[in-house]
Amino acid sequence: MTTPSPDQSPWPGRNGATRHLLTLAAGAANAFGFLALDGVFTSVVTANSALLGLHLGNAHLAAARLVAVALLGYVVGAAAGGLVAAGRGRLRGAGIRGGLLLEALLLWLVVCGWLGWHTAPHGAARTLLLFLTAVAMGCQNGSVRVTAGSEITTAYLTGLLTSTVTAFATRGRLQARSVGIVASLIAGAAVDGAVYRWLRPGAPLVPALLVTAALAATWLRAPTRPAAVPLRL
Repeated sequence: MTTPSPDQSPWPGRNGATRHLLTLAAGAANAFGFLALDGVFTSVVTANSALLGLHLGNAHLAAARLVAVALLGYVVGAAAGGLVAAGRGRLRGAGIRGGLLLEALLLWLVVCGWLGWHTAPHGAARTLLLFLTAVAMGCQNGSVRVTAGSEITTAYLTGLLTSTVTAFATRGRLQARSVGIVASLIAGAAVDGAVYRWLRPGAPLVPALLVTAALAATWLRAPTRPAAVPLRL
C-alpha cells in the first residue's frame, strides 16, 4: 500500500457526507449562476468554454464577457483553493478545511450582495456576484484536488459519469456510489431552481449553507476500525 503524499492525504471526518454536500452545493451554485446571473455556469468549465466560443462567433460580446468573467473567477479560485489547502506555516495541515472555509466565506459574501441589491443586481454588481461565485467553485475544486487527488470530484463529473457507464457496459458492474454523486449534482440544481422560483432571496443561500455543512462534516468523527492486536509467539 502506498502512503499518500502530504498534498493528497485522506479527507478528515466523514468523507462521504462531505463529498455529497459539496456536490449538492456545486449543483445549486451552477443553477444560481444560470438562472440569476445571465445564463452562465459557475463551475462547468467545459460548457462555459463552449459558450464563450459560441458568443464570440455570434458577436454577442456582452454575453461573452460574462462567460469570460466566470472562467477567470474559476481559475483564480482553483489557484487560491489549492494554495490554501496545501498551505505551509500556520496553514499547514488545514487541508480541505482551509479550502472549504475560504469557499464558504465567498459564498456568504455572495448572499450578502444578493440581498443587499434586493435580488436584482445589474451591470457591475451582477458581474461581481458571478465572479465571486465562480471563485468559490474554483476554490472547492482546487482544494479537493490538492487534498484528495484526482479520484475525488465534486463538481466536474464528466469523467466520473464516463467511467461509471463504461464499467457497467464492459464489466457489468454498477458503481452505485458514483451514480449517487451524479444524482447529488442534479438534486442540488433542482433544489436551487425551485428556491429561485418560489423564494428568490434564498437562491444563493442554498450553496452557502451546503458548503458550511460540508465544512462542519469534516470535523465529525469517522468510524474507526479496531486496531489489529499483534500476535506474540
